[in-house]
Amino acid sequence: MFIALLVLFVVALRALYLHAWLQGSQTIRRERHGLVALEVRRRLGMEKIPSHCSEFPVPREERIRVVQCLGIVLWHSEMSVALPNQACECFANVAPQDFDREFPSWLRLTGNAA
Repeated sequence: MFIALLVLFVVALRALYLHAWLQGSQTIRRERHGLVALEVRRRLGMEKIPSHCSEFPVPREERIRVVQCLGIVLWHSEMSVALPNQACECFANVAPQDFDREFPSWLRLTGNAA
């Protein structure tokens, strides 16, 4: 009984952490299959890369595939691509379509979510 409660507690903590982690991202595609929802989310920002590549952060777009059941995040996978340096001047002007081709089909706006 104690082990079951401990596992449930750890799963609940992980779900809360993932929910908070996804708060800064924007949903660009959502599909529902019964109780399960598949989302593709995006986040733009400056990312620190290893110091042997550059001392300075670089602009990047991150796409995150999220699987939810009843609104609880079960799983996620992420990938990011570099943006041109001019993109950091105004991230609000970078539309999801601008660099969509840089991502695999399962992370694109019109790609296959399966």
